[in-house]
Amino acid sequence: MNKNAYEIRLDVLQMAHNDAWTEYNENMQEYRMRNDTLKPGEYKKAAESFYPNSKDIIKRAEELYVFINNN
Repeated sequence: MNKNAYEIRLDVLQMAHNDAWTEYNENMQEYRMRNDTLKPGEYKKAAESFYPNSKDIIKRAEELYVFINNN
């Protein structure tokens, strides 16, 4: 079954969203490993600094969509 343009865009957006959360989890895991004696407030600040935002997700989706369109 072929997907229409909207379904492809949704798939690309989901891929970008997954990429952002994977990067977040990797950053947090590395941060935890390097800082094993964190206080609760410090951990929360770090988590917020690594938290993905919609602009980054949309930028990644655009990169993926350009790649798909060009290949």
